[in-house]
Formats: sequence, structure tokens, C-alpha cells
Amino acid sequence: MLWSYFKSELLLVSRKKSYLILSILLPLVFYLIFTAMLDLPKEYETKFYKEYMFSMATFSLSSFCIMTFPLEMIEDKKSGWAKNLFKTPLSPVYYYMGKIMKLMCMFCLAIIALFLTGGLYKGVEMSIGEWIGSGFLLWLGSSMFLSLGVLISQLKDIQKASAIANILYLGLAVIGGLWFPTDQFPNWLKQVSYFTPTYNLRELSLSFTTNGGIHFESLLILFIYCILFISLALFIRKKTEVV
Repeated sequence: MLWSYFKSELLLVSRKKSYLILSILLPLVFYLIFTAMLDLPKEYETKFYKEYMFSMATFSLSSFCIMTFPLEMIEDKKSGWAKNLFKTPLSPVYYYMGKIMKLMCMFCLAIIALFLTGGLYKGVEMSIGEWIGSGFLLWLGSSMFLSLGVLISQLKDIQKASAIANILYLGLAVIGGLWFPTDQFPNWLKQVSYFTPTYNLRELSLSFTTNGGIHFESLLILFIYCILFISLALFIRKKTEVV
């Protein structure tokens, strides 16, 4: 049942190409535009291209986590699709697992698209181990970031959820240093930025290529966020079921 549902989810993605355009193509276009616009000294170009590649990869993955994942689940509830699925042998556990498996595949596509663009078009150079390791850490970190989507999905009103998701999506991108280097932030904003999930997701992968190891502090912060968001989601779900 899980495999059949997973395949049906992949088929739905092929019919909803807007998800892929907004979550993968848009950050890719931003990467190409901003790297082409800035006139940097040659010695800084390669460093910037690599760092911004990780920034836009994080921006792309956060779109799936904050926008696509929760809004899709709310839409399933509102249309009655989820309720009808649960009347079949498909259990709620398989429903969530199928959604997550589909998102994990989308993560792979987004990472590969940004990495190919950075490597082939912008000349970003890393060893095979660094490409694979940093990509895996982005993929792993994003799986924990999905917990924020689970929390947003507890909202019943899709318009309210969409508004909150958009604010979080853009807000975390800016404060997390995906658009502007955190070095340009005032000191108080830097301290806030260092604790955002977006900053730590980017740092987890970028640090692997610069320091040659896993940035355990960023991994721990993402794990804490994961536990916190899941706990809040379960609390809200229990409260709404009682009501």
C-alpha cells in the first residue's frame, strides 16, 4: 500500500508542475541572476559562487518544507481526500510516510539542480566527497526542517496557513542570511540569525566543505527545532481533537 501510494504521489507532482517551478526553478533563476549581477574581484568569485549555491539550495528546500508540504496536507483535509484515503487499507502512518518520501525525492532534485548549475556553469570546485557529503547533509537537515511543515499543517484555514507560510518562508530566508551575508547584519540581528533553522541548514552543508567535518552545533539546533515543532504539532492536534 505504501509503495502504491508513493507512486500516486509522484504522479500528482508531474501534474502540479507549479510546485517544481516555484521550489526549484525560482531559486535556480535567482542564483543565476545574482551571481551574474555582482561584479566581484576574481579572487572572491569562486568563494561567493559556492556560498550562494548553498544559500539558494537551502532556499529551495525550505520552500518544500514550509510551503508545499503543509499546504498540500491542509488541502487534502479540506477536500476530503485524506478522509477518503483513510477509509481504504491505507493507514495515516503510510499517508504521512508517502508524503515525506515524495518530498525527500524532491529534495534530491533541488540539490542536484543547484549543484549542477554551480559546478558546470559557475565553476564551483569541490572534491567528490565534498559534493556528496554536503548534498547529503542538506538532504538530512531538510528532513528535520519538515517538522515546521507538520506544525503549519495543523491550521484548518488554508488562506491563513498560506499567509503564515509565506511570511516564514521569506522571513527565515532573509534573517537566516540566504539573501544577504550575515556579516552585513547589525550585531543583535547576527545573534538572531545564528539560531534560525535556515542559517543552520546552510551552515551544516557549507561548513562540511570548508572545515572538512560535520558542524554538530548546527545539527543539534536543527534537531531541537524538529523536536519542538513536532511536540507543538502533537499538542495542537490533541487540543483540536478534544474540541
